[in-house]
Formats: sequence, C-alpha cells, structure tokens
Amino acid sequence: MDLSDGDMEFLLQLYDTAKTHISEKARQTFANDFVFRLEDYGIDVHKNAKEIGEHDEYLDNAVTEVIELDEDYESDEELWLDEDDEMWDE
Repeated sequence: MDLSDGDMEFLLQLYDTAKTHISEKARQTFANDFVFRLEDYGIDVHKNAKEIGEHDEYLDNAVTEVIELDEDYESDEELWLDEDDEMWDE
C-alpha cells in the first residue's frame, strides 16, 4: 500500500503519542509490534524503511528486524521450492 506523506506522518504521530504512555523498558517491543502491524495491513515497510527508521531508534531497530525476517522467510521459501523442483524431476 502506498502512503502519502500525510498518511505516514499521521501514523508516526500516533506512534509518538502512544510511546509516551509506554515504559522505557517496553518501547522496543511496542515499536516492533507497531512495524509488524504496519506490514500486516499492507503498508510496504521496505519502501518506507528510511522514513520510518529515521523517526527514532526503536523504529529503526524494528524496521531492521522486519526486513531481516522477510529475507529469512524468502530464503526458506526458495529452499522449499528448490526441494519441490527436485521431487518433480524424479
């Protein structure tokens, strides 16, 4: 999903408002959940990674985690597909 600059700014303002009510200890978990939720709702975290990550250190870490998990998932999927291809060759 493509977001306008205003949409992204709105989401980041919501994040900031909620973050003020969360203990320092739980902020990284909140940021991770926030970024994963963005992805769940179809927002392209990869495309918006720079803008999201530059907002604060917690979001930067969360974006990095989402991207790494996506890359791991794609690698696992490729291995699975390769295994299926071998099965069909028999």
